Amino acid sequence: MRLTRALLGLALLLVPASAAAQEEERIAGPLSMFFPRWTDYLSIEEDRRSHFTLGYQISSDRGVAPGEIRMRYTLDEDLHGFALDANGFVLNRPDAAALEANPDVWINQPEGGMSLAMRFMVDMAPALTYDTEELRLATGQANDAMRTVGGVAAMFAPQMRSIVFVFDGPAPQAWGLESDGDRTALTVQENRVIYRPRDRRNRRIESLSFGREPVRILLDS
Repeated sequence: MRLTRALLGLALLLVPASAAAQEEERIAGPLSMFFPRWTDYLSIEEDRRSHFTLGYQISSDRGVAPGEIRMRYTLDEDLHGFALDANGFVLNRPDAAALEANPDVWINQPEGGMSLAMRFMVDMAPALTYDTEELRLATGQANDAMRTVGGVAAMFAPQMRSIVFVFDGPAPQAWGLESDGDRTALTVQENRVIYRPRDRRNRRIESLSFGREPVRILLDS
């Protein structure tokens, strides 16, 4: 079960995706509806969220590509658009002031058929190697944040123990490297590489090495 479904139930029905109705616009809801828990995240001291962040993915239940979904809001007479990557993740999350103002968001789809998911993510730049201590710090910070701001719901949420490296296309070979030069092959599943820091066989690993940079790093149970 995905963490977001277990913790917050963030599947939100927003808009349908019809190729014939791409240019229709309507108010889909207030800005805060599209970024649940983002205000809580921004309220955490920076040194306690230095290695993790929250990601928001907008997707169509009817197969409309993210590049065809247009969402916008106006703040202080300036127009702001949602920038989505190829997988629908929002690249330009709003700041605290925008969330407090909470303007309406317009979308170019009629009502019904879209969904929003929130994901915990490692906040580190794409690279070919990663220090495992920094990855462990990311999972620790995320779990601590859930306990701090999650309230009663955090009691029923699974701990995040898996780090999932997502690649554009099939995942490359990936290795865990130890100080003595030994290396362990990491688990590869289609376009993903999975690393679990707490597994016994992984405790001596000091860094991870990939044949290609990941496009994002997710945290999961």
